[in-house]
Amino acid sequence: MKLIIADDENLIRASIRSMVQDVESSWQIVGEGANGEELLELVSEHKPNVAIIDIRMPRMNGLEAMRLGKAISPRTKWIILSGFSDFAYVQEALQLGASDYLLKPVNPLDLERALTNTAKHNKEFIQMLNQQFENSLFALCNGLTTLKFEELDSVYVQGWFIGAVCIFDTTKTGKALSDMTCAFYDDLRERMTSLLVYGMNFAMVSLPDGECAVIGSWDPAKGFDCREQVQQFFDELAGVAEPYRQDGLAISILQTGECRGFDQLNAQLAQLGEWSHLRVVRGIGQRIRYMELEAEVQVPESSKISQLFCAIKQHMYFRAYLNYQTAVSELEGLLLAGKRSSNEQTRQAVHLYMVQALGAPEADDASRSEAEVIRELRKIGESKLREIKPREPVTADLVEQVVQYLEQHYMDDIGIGSIAQQLNVSANYLSMLFNKKTGTPFVKYLTNIRMLKAKELLLNTNLQVKQIAEKVGYYSTRHFTKLFVENCSSYPSDYRKSHA
Repeated sequence: MKLIIADDENLIRASIRSMVQDVESSWQIVGEGANGEELLELVSEHKPNVAIIDIRMPRMNGLEAMRLGKAISPRTKWIILSGFSDFAYVQEALQLGASDYLLKPVNPLDLERALTNTAKHNKEFIQMLNQQFENSLFALCNGLTTLKFEELDSVYVQGWFIGAVCIFDTTKTGKALSDMTCAFYDDLRERMTSLLVYGMNFAMVSLPDGECAVIGSWDPAKGFDCREQVQQFFDELAGVAEPYRQDGLAISILQTGECRGFDQLNAQLAQLGEWSHLRVVRGIGQRIRYMELEAEVQVPESSKISQLFCAIKQHMYFRAYLNYQTAVSELEGLLLAGKRSSNEQTRQAVHLYMVQALGAPEADDASRSEAEVIRELRKIGESKLREIKPREPVTADLVEQVVQYLEQHYMDDIGIGSIAQQLNVSANYLSMLFNKKTGTPFVKYLTNIRMLKAKELLLNTNLQVKQIAEKVGYYSTRHFTKLFVENCSSYPSDYRKSHA
């Protein structure tokens, strides 16, 4: 978002420049002028999104410059600076189409409010705010920051949220799986962008266990109740996922209820992760709501059966033949000992999981009896596991590769998912392994590296905080500063001064 400042007082321009830089790094000040003529030259050259101008300036006052500037750049929004004695001028400016006015001396909060109100219908500005939301949500979900840094009336405290954890079940691996998951996320991102308006936000974030969460939020306090649009997005998620199931990738959408504030959302997302195995008996490749899983978990046999199926899939992936057969035998005891009599819906759900996740052939009636399930699982074990050399990715070398990659690429947009795809292992497994070997969650480890590099740059260069943030992988100065304070207990500028 391009912005111009015009005022004949150097101190006023410097003050506003500093405030704008503190508001959000995506505001780019492309020029400053000391009079109306310089302002018009800047408007003609840059066609800014917003111009902040003083009413009283030499050579050409702000009102005349604004009148001419609107003809040069019709899309530019105008914020007027005035003194108490300029009320008649303010009225005229508003009649000319000024978006807002600020009294001198300018208050930082008033300036931020004016910038937001002026640009809230601008698509670029809305996307900028959404990126800021996504950055903050990622940090909160992964424990990098806490709500103590948020205002009591912020969306993270008072806003409403809906979230969904996306779970993938397939026999595909490597590049084929990577291409399909990336295409699915691209579809979601395109849908999110098309729905965005001021007062609502969307985010896709990696969770600590390596899974991906899709989150929507709305804030009625901002004047737009976007609840129905967010609900519509989640209602359509299963439809977005359906074509992928036809190509062998079943995407289960485990959805929270409506949550007031981030804490409630985070608690429900964590619970969905713990209950994710229940998709086996509910049916993969569809949307399953929080309340449905909450009811299913009350049936102990359902939990145990679904956990065993997920364990069988894991053992097959790593070609652990003995563990695979042990899990099948335990499942046989549950299914055939009369502890649970499966209904037709559960049988069909289990059949779907066996076909999509384990590679079993389709059955004629789209379901199998308990005895047929066990026979098919043993057959899969014999054909796919016994004669194949075990795959052993669970080594310190694997974690060492991740550590080396982070040291070389910490400034890039990277996540556990993209690294896992390169190493041909699942994201949640690599996340668990990394945490176990290093004693630190992946995201926290990456943040620690970035903070150490930031400290080096603060002490050994004259780079601005904004430039340092970008060099260590952050493109919002506000987000970087929040993480730095959380990790280092001081602001970047204070850290530099105290160690000078």
